[in-house]
Amino acid sequence: MFSRTVLTYCSMVVLQHAFARPPRDIEVLVTLQYDVPGFVTNAVYMNPAMQVWREEFNKRHGGRYNVSVRFFQHKDHRTCDDVTADAVADISEYLIRESRPDTCYGIIESACNEQNGLSSLAAELDVLAITLNMDAMNKDFLTPRSHPQTTISMGPSSASFSMAVLTVLRYYEWYHVTVLVEVTSTLSGLYSTMAAALLEMAKPSDDDDVTYEMVAQYVKSSISNDDLKGILHVSKRRSRVFVLFSTGVFVLRILAMTDELHMSNGEYVFINCQPVKTLSYGIPAQFTRSVNDTSNSNAFRSLIFLLSATKEATAKTLADVNSRIARVTKDKYNFTYPNGDPALDSGFGARSAMDMSEMVALLVVDRDTSDPHLAEQRCSGRDLAARVSNRSFTQTTGKSYFSSGGIRLYNTDVFAFNTSTLSLQPIGLYNCTQQQLRLRPGMGIPWPTADGLAPRDKPKCGFIGDEGTCAAERITTIIRALSAVTACGAVLAGTSILRRWHVLNATLPVHRWRLDEGCLHYLENRFSVAHLPYRDSWNAYDYPRKPSFPRPRPRCERDGSELPFSIQAIGRRILLSPGTSREERDSTRSSVKAQQGSVTPETSFSSRSPLIRGFGSKPPTITCRTC
Repeated sequence: MFSRTVLTYCSMVVLQHAFARPPRDIEVLVTLQYDVPGFVTNAVYMNPAMQVWREEFNKRHGGRYNVSVRFFQHKDHRTCDDVTADAVADISEYLIRESRPDTCYGIIESACNEQNGLSSLAAELDVLAITLNMDAMNKDFLTPRSHPQTTISMGPSSASFSMAVLTVLRYYEWYHVTVLVEVTSTLSGLYSTMAAALLEMAKPSDDDDVTYEMVAQYVKSSISNDDLKGILHVSKRRSRVFVLFSTGVFVLRILAMTDELHMSNGEYVFINCQPVKTLSYGIPAQFTRSVNDTSNSNAFRSLIFLLSATKEATAKTLADVNSRIARVTKDKYNFTYPNGDPALDSGFGARSAMDMSEMVALLVVDRDTSDPHLAEQRCSGRDLAARVSNRSFTQTTGKSYFSSGGIRLYNTDVFAFNTSTLSLQPIGLYNCTQQQLRLRPGMGIPWPTADGLAPRDKPKCGFIGDEGTCAAERITTIIRALSAVTACGAVLAGTSILRRWHVLNATLPVHRWRLDEGCLHYLENRFSVAHLPYRDSWNAYDYPRKPSFPRPRPRCERDGSELPFSIQAIGRRILLSPGTSREERDSTRSSVKAQQGSVTPETSFSSRSPLIRGFGSKPPTITCRTC
């Protein structure tokens, strides 16, 4: 009996091993750059995390799956063009010559790889590809599956940041926005892609009744301070909210200008977005102020800092994994994470490396468990990529959320300035699955406005102060100024008229001056008073228009005595010599005629006299002083 039982057990064990499925082979092909300046996905950050993850995964699944990682990296690569060209050649040659039908493959693409490069090759070979390139999936959120059907994205998601920014704008009801994009030699593609996604998602749609007015400005990192001030000065005439897709260093330059531009009064908002927590991009610690540094403090209080949430993988829950990654990094690359930060929380590199490698294996496991018949078939890249649509996965570092088009959406931490610690602190979280902004209880933004509230989207008087009540006040001020000017002009004109009237109507001496005809002679006998007709007064039109005389003062001769006289214009009347009676005047005229009176050689009229120059339309009055 015992021997029969033992025989039966042994037969079952033999049959089980005979018909047992061998371990499923999964191979991850890594085409990341080895050491290209400016990238956080270089080998020093990525490779150790992938090695530690492979060991953990094989141990966890107890021999049912056998995961291996193969690296296609070149140490001499220094540009993205080098990485892209060699990656396509290496992967195509390997998969065509050495691929096995019982092995599932997954390609980890670099951020350098373009959609029409390695992703197109993966689609042609029906192999799963996971990309870090934001450009490859930029429009996918609006047009699902517009990219190659075997590719999913787990890199910094422009869609996630666009959704986070729009949620913040809607939360505070800010709809007039200026987008400033920094263009650098290494990071321009990242920030430009984020800005393009934001502008695309902000376009009006039938499902949304909100309209955003956004203007994008692209500026180089090397722009001078004067030119940057000019851009800010023009931009503040159309919006109070500035979304800054730029490095932390560039943001600090802008904040330093706010006092001079009168933009630190709390009425302006600055929103900075950083997809990666590294110093080359921007970290919250850059905005910590010292106790003695009070410059532009209001501008820092108006700053909202958005950063991809990475606190799901904490040092406590993954202490062993973090320590193993740090040890491998030190031994293999002689690199130590600064400030003792855990590898999975110190930036984007190690965390993304572990997530992408693990996602390849998780999709294969999901395929095999969903349908046992599929376990015997060859892995299809299209089938694996389709399984992430609108799903969440529990990974070693936390949960991963994917859109309908295969884009991983990241939660976003919201930071604001703490006036007590003089540093940025997290005040809330943007949840990508619920698309909601959740502020922590008792936490908020210390707005430096007069009422302590968030600034308005549009000031009461408009962006340049010519709208609303200010427009009426401005018109009133202009009317008052014009009234004052008009009144002053009327007073001056009235004073001038009264003064002239007083001069013309002033009382003259008892003896009025009258011009004796005997006193007017022209030099060289050109003209003589003897030829003038007798009148009580003379009109200027009775005289020649433009006679010419020498400059010496004229002298008058009567009864053998020389008497000086001058001519001056006062009005329309002609005043004659003083106190002469009609008889004396007639006698003088007769004497002049008899003597054919002459003027001494030195006697002449002044050429400056109005009488000599011509009278124009207003004949002058002539006065003879002593005649």
